[in-house]
Amino acid sequence: MNAKEYFEGIRDEVASLEKSREILARLKAREGAKAQSYTAGGGGGSCDPMDAVNGRIDFERRLELRIVESNAAVDEACAVLYGNDNHGGLAKLKGNRYADAVCMGYCQAMPWADVAAVMQCSPKWCRELCNAAFRYIDAAGAAWLKEN
Repeated sequence: MNAKEYFEGIRDEVASLEKSREILARLKAREGAKAQSYTAGGGGGSCDPMDAVNGRIDFERRLELRIVESNAAVDEACAVLYGNDNHGGLAKLKGNRYADAVCMGYCQAMPWADVAAVMQCSPKWCRELCNAAFRYIDAAGAAWLKEN
């Protein structure tokens, strides 16, 4: 796997987690107070209201495990960008702009327009910075960058 594929995987995971958090928020919102019917023969469904709560709790537990695993993967990727001690890696050897573009675009899964606004350049130029960074990472080696 090359650097671009690696960081695209990180971006996909971060984006997926954000979607899962949104789903969790909607599930929690559905658990809010509901109108009570006092008419005879009312609902028709025999669904236990706690089923939704139990389902949400199970989903929340699975999401928490994914968050822990994803945070570890993002930390590993950031070590390539900034070194194990946060004073090295790609940022030290190639430049902060390269590491920051990859970090925002891939490790934080920011939209390219937002990355460009922070970097004060075009989205296309941000992607070019990332592609140059990926070539450098592939040439130097991710393990070496983490240590230097």
